Amino acid sequence: MRTWQKIFAQKIADMHVKEPWTLQEDDSLQVHSPKHGRREYLQNHAAGRFQCSQCLHEWSSAKVHILFHMRRGKVRMRIFRQACRRCLSPQLEEPSFSQENLERILHNLVLQILKDFYKVPVQPSDLLEVVVDTVLVGPHDSSRCEGCRLGVCSKPRAAPKPPAWKPRRHVDTATSPPRQLLSSGFPWKCCFVLLFVCVVAVVLFIVLYFTLK
Repeated sequence: MRTWQKIFAQKIADMHVKEPWTLQEDDSLQVHSPKHGRREYLQNHAAGRFQCSQCLHEWSSAKVHILFHMRRGKVRMRIFRQACRRCLSPQLEEPSFSQENLERILHNLVLQILKDFYKVPVQPSDLLEVVVDTVLVGPHDSSRCEGCRLGVCSKPRAAPKPPAWKPRRHVDTATSPPRQLLSSGFPWKCCFVLLFVCVVAVVLFIVLYFTLK
């Protein structure tokens, strides 16, 4: 915890915040239920490493969640734990983070403090992604994740469904209005009828001409 506090103090100083701020660990924090006057910030998908205290099995996860509750001058933090999948009765283990990821997590926290308490505009592009510095093996085991049990782990958004295909409605020319009749081929029929009448008239004219002559 001292490493967290040291880096946090340095980040606060780098942002030229004159008020003193402290960072403390608090395992009683609950997501979406900050006490009156506090603000909540959740760092999603931080990359951390775990080691089982029973069998010494090690694993990495990119779904470590860290919850912060903030009031002016004070931040409380809860890191959600995971359990070993190899043990029958495992304990929840605390993760460890690389120096780079600690820097990025606390950088994002201080930006949130500036936004919530000092009205400093912060863009999404100002936030730093927490890097995955180890090889991840296998899917996330939600049954062994404290965050999943408490509803912290966010579910992936479902892909939008494509619009349902609807067949073109058949146009009943017997009951449709005149405008629909025109769009269903009616002018072409008129042209063929007129052409046929013209041909018949020409033929009759020729027949009558030579007969009377």
